[in-house]
Amino acid sequence: MSITENSYIQSGNPHKPQLLLIHGLASNKFTWDVLSQFLIDDYHMTAIDLPGHGMNSNLKTDFSYMEIVDYILYLESQLNIKFDYVAGHSYGASVATKFASDSRSKIKKLALLDGGMVPMKLIPEMNVDNYKIKLSPPDFTNRKFDSISDFFDKNLALKSNPFSNQIKNAILSNFDHTKKPNLVPFLNRSNHLKIVDYLWNYDPENLLSEINIPVLGLMACKFDSLIDSISYRCDYTNYLESINSLIQINWILNTPHDLQLYAPKLVSRKLSNHFT
Repeated sequence: MSITENSYIQSGNPHKPQLLLIHGLASNKFTWDVLSQFLIDDYHMTAIDLPGHGMNSNLKTDFSYMEIVDYILYLESQLNIKFDYVAGHSYGASVATKFASDSRSKIKKLALLDGGMVPMKLIPEMNVDNYKIKLSPPDFTNRKFDSISDFFDKNLALKSNPFSNQIKNAILSNFDHTKKPNLVPFLNRSNHLKIVDYLWNYDPENLLSEINIPVLGLMACKFDSLIDSISYRCDYTNYLESINSLIQINWILNTPHDLQLYAPKLVSRKLSNHFT
């Protein structure tokens, strides 16, 4: 095992608590750039590229949760630190839960951002026959790097966002710039689907019913109220709260899935309150 150059970013005060930040599927360490600005005085943060992603795209792994946890523990040892807290987004929330649940970690509190709490098997439109199709990556064959600028130009919500430059950088960093003019993602299709298999079989109840540290779940809803189409998510997170008093769920309304990018001030406040 080895640590790839530029596969993590550290920021903040080294004398403050150590906070590990774990991105989601087909994302990268830069997804935390905006949020970290609001936490920089109170934590020493390490944002990583997960195996298969970003600068770790060529890291050899079978993508099992155990191997990814082993990688994080190895990174700890190489950096000569112990993470106090961990926050994970989407798929990264399931990784964070596995890491925090491992007896070798010393995590004191866990934060899950719109992931790691609701089984994929509960999503109404998904089943064992179609989940790989539903969760497969876009086909970037014959796509050119310049074409992504069209997405930025047409995305009015992004253009009006005060952190649009950082969000653009996070999105562009999902692709290998050395392959220009072609648009080539760091996470290739085969590896993406291997991770999807682990996500499909991830069982949050098994882990979160037994976890013995405080857990904050920040769930995103792009509407101004919790509508019927996400009732299964509400019901299941309520159930998790009922079986473990250490779990607390907060819903963030009017916010898309990438809440660390689109509501960084609010999310940072909730994380600070939780980790304090």
